[in-house]
Amino acid sequence: MIHVVTGPPCGGKSTYIEKNSKSGDIIIDMDRLARALTTDDIGNHDYGQEVRFVAMMARKAAVKEALHQCRDRRGLDAWIIHTDPSADERREYRLRNAQIIECNPGKDVCLERLKQRPEKNHAIARKVIDAYFARR
Repeated sequence: MIHVVTGPPCGGKSTYIEKNSKSGDIIIDMDRLARALTTDDIGNHDYGQEVRFVAMMARKAAVKEALHQCRDRRGLDAWIIHTDPSADERREYRLRNAQIIECNPGKDVCLERLKQRPEKNHAIARKVIDAYFARR
C-alpha cells in the first residue's frame, strides 16, 4: 500500500512514519535522501541547496518507482512524504489507491517546532509554513 503523508514543515510527518512503518517498508523522505547524498555528518534539515536539488531529483525518481513497485507487489508498503501535493498529484495518488494522511498540528505548533531546526533553514521553512496555512 502507498501511504502519502502530507502536512506543513514541522508538522510531524517523519515522526508519524517512524511510529507507523515497519521494517522493510520503503520510506521516501527528502531529509533521509539528502543525508544519504553527502559524506558530511549532517543532521536533519542541515544540508545546502546543492544537496537539496540532487535529493529532489532522487525523490522524484523514487516516488515514480515506488508507485510502480507497490502496484505490482502485494504486502509492500511505501511511505511518501509530500508536504502539499497539488490537486493533480492527489488525484494521481488516489488513482493508485494511496492512503493520504495529513499531519497538521496547527501553525503555532509548527512555528514552535521550527525553533529546534538549524537557523539557516528558518526563513525558507517559515515561508512554506505561511504558504501552507494561507491556502487553508
